[in-house]
Amino acid sequence: MLEGKNKVIDPGMVTRTVDIKKDGENALSLYIPEDSVATLSEDTKLLAETRAAGTALLWNGGAAASTTAYSDAVSAYASGGDASYVPYVSLGGFSLRNETGSYVDTKGLTANLGFVKRWEAEKHTDTLMPFFEYGASNYTSHLDDGARADGKQHYIGGGVLLRRDNTDGLHYEAMVRAGRLHGDFAGIMEGYHSSYNSNAPYLAAHAGIGKLFKQKDNSVDVYGKFFWTHLGSDSATIHNSLGQAQYDFAAVNSYRTRLGVRYTKNQPYHSAFYAGLGWDYEFDGEAKASYRNFNTPSPSTKGSSGFVELGWQSRSTKENPWGADVHVTGWVGKQRGIVYGVGVTRAL
Repeated sequence: MLEGKNKVIDPGMVTRTVDIKKDGENALSLYIPEDSVATLSEDTKLLAETRAAGTALLWNGGAAASTTAYSDAVSAYASGGDASYVPYVSLGGFSLRNETGSYVDTKGLTANLGFVKRWEAEKHTDTLMPFFEYGASNYTSHLDDGARADGKQHYIGGGVLLRRDNTDGLHYEAMVRAGRLHGDFAGIMEGYHSSYNSNAPYLAAHAGIGKLFKQKDNSVDVYGKFFWTHLGSDSATIHNSLGQAQYDFAAVNSYRTRLGVRYTKNQPYHSAFYAGLGWDYEFDGEAKASYRNFNTPSPSTKGSSGFVELGWQSRSTKENPWGADVHVTGWVGKQRGIVYGVGVTRAL
């Protein structure tokens, strides 16, 4: 056979070497020699990167719930009068790049809608915050050889956050979330346009502890957090002009820690400016996919990221029922880009 013409590829992007043999007196047929070694295309890493992008989207939703949404909920409760549970809403957006050995760009939004209840005791205040959550993003995956894939993802779920603030400044919290992540994929692998749809459950948890040091007009909060995000396994049918192939996606687990500090400067008329910085470390975040007995290259978000945040908050009062929280966070490292958000509250 002519050089370069002795290869065949199947719908799952597995390439095999073939040869020609005589089949009877007047026919020829292709066959796979015994020494032929089948190889899976490196471009199939794009399939697994979709899962890495989904896990990052879920993590961003959890980070927003434990920070901005909590702050917005407490602000809403402060002006809620004698209501048992006070409603709140918190919205945010992001434009991020996650390094995965290659990289994935994502742009999207997160939304958190729920109710908050607080109980005050002599030495502490407890907060209960049940909520619904929604997030959506557009992503683009890029490999070093120029291969690219695009898609959309969104999640719908719910959760609950519990927190205790002691009068001595010590505070600790826990949160659990669950729901489903939906997404699609469209990319070119080995010159063939391929696509698939996905649907998988997620479960996430968070725990944190910190110490708030208060002075007359300002405060400093030093804290640590741990985030666990689990994206369940899934199977999907890959469609392309060669046919279709069944891929299996292993569960993805993200174990992420955060150490941070935030300085808040109180201003007149119940407003405040705040600034902070922190360091995150991802211990896993590996996304695995397989086709028959072949494994794709596995992207991972393991590594360090740092952030700087700036924000302004206006607290609602009985005289002025409107409150707001506007912030922006810049990221460097394994996760790079900008996260921004706004929370608006009104006493009912």
